[in-house]
Amino acid sequence: MLAADIRAHILGHALPAGSILPSEAQLVNDSGLGRATVREALRLLEAEGLIAIKRGPQGGVTVQRPDLSRLSRSLAPFLTLSEAPLRDLFVFRKAVEPTAASLAAVHATDEQRHRLLRLADHDPHSGYSNEIAFHELVAESAGNELMRVLLLVPYDLLRLHLDVEEITADDVGEANAAHKAIATFIADGDQQRAGRAMLRHLESFEEMMQRHNRLDQPIVPRERWLRESRAAKGGLGDGGDLGD
Repeated sequence: MLAADIRAHILGHALPAGSILPSEAQLVNDSGLGRATVREALRLLEAEGLIAIKRGPQGGVTVQRPDLSRLSRSLAPFLTLSEAPLRDLFVFRKAVEPTAASLAAVHATDEQRHRLLRLADHDPHSGYSNEIAFHELVAESAGNELMRVLLLVPYDLLRLHLDVEEITADDVGEANAAHKAIATFIADGDQQRAGRAMLRHLESFEEMMQRHNRLDQPIVPRERWLRESRAAKGGLGDGGDLGD
């Protein structure tokens, strides 16, 4: 209940990031609740990304804007456990991203159009960072905040699944050529061609995944989490991996 009250205060009054909230001690005094209860309420809000807690003499509780990547961190484990297939990700992207590209051709600012052209005209970097950044910028340029937010999750999932795919330099080059076409149509304000070019790009990528027999496999394979754990910890020693 305390967490709900603080959340309502932050959202109801549209408190900007950095706003100072009552301290833990003050909340204990004002609410009449125990310190452990107040601390747990603050932990809940901190986990939601609504507040930041700084310990120590100069510390305190402040409002912060939630990090949208939290959506992906919550959904990625769920999608792994449910074994949602990669095909589902393509169905979603093909339904939404061509519309985003069409909207970007209308709503993108001059600065966004220039950035899209620059991102599309580059030498591929390891980790596909520029390729994913391009799609993120298209979503941002669409002028629809809900669309931008909803597409952030697929793009974070894209980072996770690209890390395990067998993608060649030629494949990346083909994607970059598609990005150049999409960026050019957006820069020219050509809605129809921008949308069609995005759909062709996604269909081409889907066909490549089909050739690798990946579409009916999980978006984020379980093995990817095991490898991430090994990389973070340097392995679990002689005892092997948990669950193996």
